Amino acid sequence: MDKFVLSTDTCCDELKSNLKKNRIEFIKMAFICEGEIFEDNFDSVEEYKFFYDEMKRGKVYSTTGLNHFQVKEYFTEILERTKSDIVHVCLSSGLSGTFNVVRQVVEEINQTFENKIYLVDSKTATQGQNAVLTYAMLLRNEGRTALEAKDILEKEIKRLCVSFFLGDLEALKRGGRISGAQAAIAKMVQLRPVLKFDPEGKLQIIEKAIGSKKAIKSLFDRFAKRFDPNSPIPIFLAYAGDPTNMNEIRKMIEERFGITNIITGPVGPVICSHTGPSLTGLIYLERQ
Repeated sequence: MDKFVLSTDTCCDELKSNLKKNRIEFIKMAFICEGEIFEDNFDSVEEYKFFYDEMKRGKVYSTTGLNHFQVKEYFTEILERTKSDIVHVCLSSGLSGTFNVVRQVVEEINQTFENKIYLVDSKTATQGQNAVLTYAMLLRNEGRTALEAKDILEKEIKRLCVSFFLGDLEALKRGGRISGAQAAIAKMVQLRPVLKFDPEGKLQIIEKAIGSKKAIKSLFDRFAKRFDPNSPIPIFLAYAGDPTNMNEIRKMIEERFGITNIITGPVGPVICSHTGPSLTGLIYLERQ
């Protein structure tokens, strides 16, 4: 019997049927389009593709965080139903205010319930968050306690490398993160900014590659120098829009290192609303 319940939010971008199959509770994040709020309940490649296509056609999406009542209701129901501790893997505190809302609720609930909630800041999002969740699932299946799992995860997250590049900056322009002139210049020179999550879970630009081939090489070269071949979790690859670049990196890893245990997955609507439907990411544990 599991010693804790594993929980997350849907920014992990795992298919919801897979989360249910793996006994992982989840709270749904939301996104907004034309004044209407939609829950992230995607459960097929087709749903992600439809979302990407809508963005490419000019649909503009924004996001909204979780609120106190929502989170409290979610955790209370699980605690009352399972009578078990919870390990909750959350979207990075460096990206969203959601983590602080969840933390406040956890502190409040832990004062009144016998079983406790152990909050883990993933310091990342999308398939990076899914990598942390996968590690948490392994620890749960090994029979670890909630506290043991939290301590191990927080230690290992420090060496989790989550890097990616953007192939189109149109969404950044629409969201006001860059100017129209900057977007036009970037498109003209085929700028592909390469970013990574820093230790605080915030995004930082590590390179301004010109063209997708150089951006792919940048991700792969860093991986080749730093990845841990004895990692307890697989390598993850992420994509938004066209998976061609992701598949190219996968082929490079397979041919160079003979590694075939690679998990690929989409970037969901909450993160993609900000990055746009043209992203390629690589996630792995670095050597200690």
